[in-house]
Amino acid sequence: MLQSVLIRYLLVIGAALVLFWQLMLPPVPGVADNGDFGKLLGRYGLGSGKTFVYADTKFFFGDENRYRSGFSSSELLLIAPALAINQVLSRDGLFDLRIMGTVHASLFLLAAFLFAALAESAATGVLAILLFCDFMYAGFFNSFYMDASSYLFTLLAAVCYLRAMRWRRPADSAALWAAMILAVLSKSQYAILGPWFAILFWTGRDFLAGGRKAIAGSAAAILVLAGWASYRYLTPEGYSDKAAFTVIFSQILPASKTPDRALAELGLDGSYRQFIGLQAYSPGVPLDDPVFDADFRRRTSFRRIAEFYLRHPADAWTALRTSLDEAGRFQSPLGNFDSRSGKPPAAKYESFQPVSGWKRRLFHHHGARLLAFFLGLGLLVPGWLWRDRARLPEGAVWGGAVLAGMAASTLVVSALADVYDQFRHQVVAFALFDMLLVAVVWLVSRAGRRTLRAR
Repeated sequence: MLQSVLIRYLLVIGAALVLFWQLMLPPVPGVADNGDFGKLLGRYGLGSGKTFVYADTKFFFGDENRYRSGFSSSELLLIAPALAINQVLSRDGLFDLRIMGTVHASLFLLAAFLFAALAESAATGVLAILLFCDFMYAGFFNSFYMDASSYLFTLLAAVCYLRAMRWRRPADSAALWAAMILAVLSKSQYAILGPWFAILFWTGRDFLAGGRKAIAGSAAAILVLAGWASYRYLTPEGYSDKAAFTVIFSQILPASKTPDRALAELGLDGSYRQFIGLQAYSPGVPLDDPVFDADFRRRTSFRRIAEFYLRHPADAWTALRTSLDEAGRFQSPLGNFDSRSGKPPAAKYESFQPVSGWKRRLFHHHGARLLAFFLGLGLLVPGWLWRDRARLPEGAVWGGAVLAGMAASTLVVSALADVYDQFRHQVVAFALFDMLLVAVVWLVSRAGRRTLRAR
């Protein structure tokens, strides 16, 4: 018992030291702003004045940074305390990005602490630290990307589900439901998690809601409603036009052998041919012109894109593979260091990437291989859990199946519908697959212990 407690605390302390080393010691790394920080920071008039190639750690308040973007996110619940802490600590009136990193890291360490009590072996705990403290994830802690809260609340939801499954405590069920809601409301792109979470809560109602169908059904319905609200209300009107434009002109049409026919099927005419190869944010793209935007929205939509992919599975496969080719970098193409650090523009942080470095060598520009490996994990874990279901706690099989479904659906949907900055938009999908990898290691170690006892 004492050894188990010691291992538990060593794992959490180890995670804290790794995060402190990565996020707090100079030169402090992060992920540069690609323009998205203002979506949330604009309401506070906060900005750094640096984008893309430098991840500055000092942010300043000014009217030039103030605007209403129309975006909302549960990430705001983390920004608010960071601003309050900074107000107490700041001597020069500037905001230190490391405070945001500390808030994000604290939430991660809470998840690590809650998970450590579940780890049945040191190997499982160490693997979890190596995977989830890797800079491919931790780098986003020193940023204002909404994907950071998506990642953190998804981790917390996974841990709370495991705790509720093992101990059947109402507090764990309540924490699970709250984490699920916050994950769904972190970003409209993760609205897809809502129905999956609802399935999980309903199928686990015996231990999550004491078998009370009314409570489980209400909780599941609210999760579905949260998914709809996330998709419908967390972004300003017209935002999806930019994503649809980028998918059509930078992903579908450049690979099409018959671009004029593809344009027609997508509801567009030959006048749009001039934009092939461009993204929504490329110079010369007039999506900020209300007349052009209204015409584009009237002609096409993501529904049209989905119908095109269904009619042309070869084009869908090409788009999916191409997107995953780039996502397999497992590293943001944006700069990681402050402009005052002495590092060159767009310099990359190279420390503590024990897993992502290996993944990058294996999967970068090998999207088909990445998809096959991850979908293989998605089939292996539920299948293994089903085989051992008689010896597993209630909820394990459904938990594995929903985890695999969430991982596959977020991977595929993000790859086909959100092709700007592919790696960042795949962060939650990659985290879900890494959870499957931890599950495989747990199943292997469990089988090994059972074999040893049989001898």
